[in-house]
Amino acid sequence: MGQVVHLNPPAALPSATNALNTAETVFLGALRGWVAAYREGEDPLPSLCDTMHRLGVHDAAYSIDQLMAVIARSVRHPLAIHCPRCPHLSDDEGYLLQVASLVQSGDGNLAERVLRTALLSAAGAEFALGPLGGLAELFTGARLLFGRRSMIPARPLDYVASRSQPQAVGPLN
Repeated sequence: MGQVVHLNPPAALPSATNALNTAETVFLGALRGWVAAYREGEDPLPSLCDTMHRLGVHDAAYSIDQLMAVIARSVRHPLAIHCPRCPHLSDDEGYLLQVASLVQSGDGNLAERVLRTALLSAAGAEFALGPLGGLAELFTGARLLFGRRSMIPARPLDYVASRSQPQAVGPLN
């Protein structure tokens, strides 16, 4: 017989951005900034480089750019990514925050499953791990540590099939 071990679940992600820690805020701001520039037909990389340089993680801009390129080409449905100053956190943004946290804590297999189940194609989820790993390493070196948070609903496939996308960003390719 196996032994049952009860673990305290990670804290749930908040619904407002003002409750995020520094690493989460920087990552979310970078994602939102990338999408905002893309929507305007601008190259998101120069602004992203400036922002990350000011925060001491200049090379993280390239990881974010690569991650967003993978996401843009492999999303299974339009993603809800809010504008940079929106105080609310979408479920899709929450998943991306959770995945970044999982990769930084060394649980890439679970991160890939979350991506594959909730957001991306199987190949996209696999490809996203490269930029996420680089980002996690750079953030760790700059002492930008993600919180351990839970975003996985009890029945993720039902969730993905039934949710709405109020501020959706479609496949960006």
